[in-house]
Amino acid sequence: MVRYRLWQFWQIVTAVPLEPAAREEIAAVLSPRELALFERFALNDQWHSYRVMKMLREAGHDHPALLIAALLHDVGKTKLPLSIWERSLIVLASILLPRQTAVWGQGEAVGWKRPFVVKMQHPAWSAEMVTAVDSDPLAIVLIQRHQDPIAPDDQSEEAKLLRLLQWADDQN
Repeated sequence: MVRYRLWQFWQIVTAVPLEPAAREEIAAVLSPRELALFERFALNDQWHSYRVMKMLREAGHDHPALLIAALLHDVGKTKLPLSIWERSLIVLASILLPRQTAVWGQGEAVGWKRPFVVKMQHPAWSAEMVTAVDSDPLAIVLIQRHQDPIAPDDQSEEAKLLRLLQWADDQN
């Protein structure tokens, strides 16, 4: 866990623009309006989303809605961008005080609660943003639910795709 979090921190600090080949892969998945949302991401978040999509593809998963969701699941974070220190605070608090972190994530994104609200509410914000650009309805649901627990006995297509998205997101 610590090594993974240090790797994430390093990815934020050292992010460079995506390579042209990666941009072409992304443009092949997203509509022009969705691509405009993707361009709002900071470089490290573009890389995160690209790695999530790449991992899914490398594992043999190419459902169009899943790939859109992989690329845009965190776009709601662009509504209120967080500093590296705010991101670090969220990680530490989530480990040490998980229940309290969820409580702090409710309400308005003001003051010291702002990063917690972004963490908790960005899936809904992301879904609103992709809805506004007429994304695939299933992609919208996957984006909105990408942090939700899934019932173990739920074997619907939506649940299967959501599990895949969460699996790839958790590793990147």
